[in-house]
Amino acid sequence: MIKMTMGEKIKDLRTEKGLTTKEVSQLTGISEAVYNGLENDVDRDTGYSRIIALAKFFDVPTDYLLGFTESRITKNIKLKELGLSDNAIKVLLSKNQSNDLVSELIEHKDFPNLINSIDVYVRQLVAPHIGTVNNMIKVAQHGVEGYYKDDTSADLKGAVIYINETVVNEDDFLRFRISERFNQILRDVYDNNTDTDKVVPKSSTNEMTSHMVDVLNMVKSGELELDTPEDAVAVMMERMGVSEEDVRGAFEKLFGD
Repeated sequence: MIKMTMGEKIKDLRTEKGLTTKEVSQLTGISEAVYNGLENDVDRDTGYSRIIALAKFFDVPTDYLLGFTESRITKNIKLKELGLSDNAIKVLLSKNQSNDLVSELIEHKDFPNLINSIDVYVRQLVAPHIGTVNNMIKVAQHGVEGYYKDDTSADLKGAVIYINETVVNEDDFLRFRISERFNQILRDVYDNNTDTDKVVPKSSTNEMTSHMVDVLNMVKSGELELDTPEDAVAVMMERMGVSEEDVRGAFEKLFGD
C-alpha cells in the first residue's frame, strides 16, 4: 500500500468537499499561503494547532494526517460491531501478518462477492438447488435410456454422455468460482503494489542466457575463475543487478524469517 503525504491527504479531503484552498483558509483560520504550503508539502513547521484545526475541519484523526494510521475513521468503534471473534482480533493485533495487505484485500470491490461465495460453499446454501437440478437430469437420463432401450446407435450413446456431463458437481463448481474470484483480487492487489523503482530488476530469458554465455566464455578464456557453483550464481546475480539482500528479502517475505 502506497502511503500518501499529509499534503496529498488534505488535498484529497478538500477536493472531496468541493472546496477551494481559499475557502478552506477562511473556514479554518489558516492563511491561504500557509495552507497551500501544507498541501504542497513545503518543508516548514506545520504546527500541531494547524493539524488539529484541519483534523477537526475534515473530521479525520490527527494520526491520519500525521501518517500514523491510514484510517480516516474518528469515532470509537465497538469491536462487536465488526462481528469478529476474539481469536480473529488477536490475530490482527499480533501483526504477524501484513494488516495493510489485509486491508487492501477487504477494500477490493469484489471482496464481498468472494466472502459470499465462500459462505455459500461452507454452509452448503445451494446444495438443495443443485441437488434438485441433478435429480431432474437423472430422471431425464432414465427416461431417455428407457424409451430407447433397444437403440444402440452412436447418437443415443452421445446423448446419454451429454446428459451425464451436465450433472453439476457442487464442490468443484463452487471451489472454482471461489479461486477464480480470489485470483482476480490477488492480481489487482499485486498491480496496485507494483513499484518499478523498488522491484528487483527483471531479466528476460534471452538476457539471462546472454549473461550465462558471457560468464562461460570468461571462464573458458581464463579471464574468470570459479571454484564452486555458488560463485557462478554470485557472478550471474551481479551482472543482473540483483544483490544478496534483494534475494534474502524476497525469501523472507515469502517464507518468513
